[in-house]
Amino acid sequence: MISGRGILAVAGFQWRRLLAPQRLLLAAAGAAFPAAVVLAARRISGSLDRDAAVLLLYALIPEAICMLGLLVTMCPVVADELERGTWQHVVVRPGGRWSLLAGTFLAAVSWTALVGLFSLLLSLAAAGLPASGRLGWIFAALILLSCCGRAALFALPAVIMPKRALVASVVAAIVVEYLAGFLPAVVNQLTVSLRLRSLLVDWMGWRRQLPPELQLLVDDQSAGVQVLAVFSLAITLLTAAGLILSWRQFPPSEEV
Repeated sequence: MISGRGILAVAGFQWRRLLAPQRLLLAAAGAAFPAAVVLAARRISGSLDRDAAVLLLYALIPEAICMLGLLVTMCPVVADELERGTWQHVVVRPGGRWSLLAGTFLAAVSWTALVGLFSLLLSLAAAGLPASGRLGWIFAALILLSCCGRAALFALPAVIMPKRALVASVVAAIVVEYLAGFLPAVVNQLTVSLRLRSLLVDWMGWRRQLPPELQLLVDDQSAGVQVLAVFSLAITLLTAAGLILSWRQFPPSEEV
């Protein structure tokens, strides 16, 4: 039976680990990187076009920063327990495996989203774009959706190949999100990247301006359908990861 207290306990433990000085320093450096790139682009070009700035921020924050943050926080969900020798304590508790997975997911999403939002504030200030308030809300929604969808995606390799979760998750990100994500939307309906890209085009009002070849890379459904698709995909992937984790066994002598 899944325990809400167990999930919150795991999430709190993971948050305390993330608040270590070294991790805070890395998070601050990562959050400042997009702003530094925006400042460099403004200096080189003299001025930054609004649409170009939006595309740059999209590539740097919902895609790059969120992806990297989730690789660090979501992938070690099982590997950490195996390395510390605490896996046996997790499995003997009722709902321990589900609490471990859901609690780590909650911590990874909330931590990465906060880093992404902080990076967004710095980047919008560096870009100096007019009417940045609406852009802020658009990117905040994209960051949250990116974190939820990609954290669930990385949960699968984390429970299937815990000792090689980082490598497997990087491969999944490249193959599923980036290579398959740029297939035409008609045959590509199961990637977070398609949904985020479609939402950006819809909310920025770019749909009619896109050339025909680029219109194939976005979905023509409404924004509500795109958001629902991301959450449905996240729930499906997280449930599959939980079922696999419930079935898998990791004896102390087994090399995973």
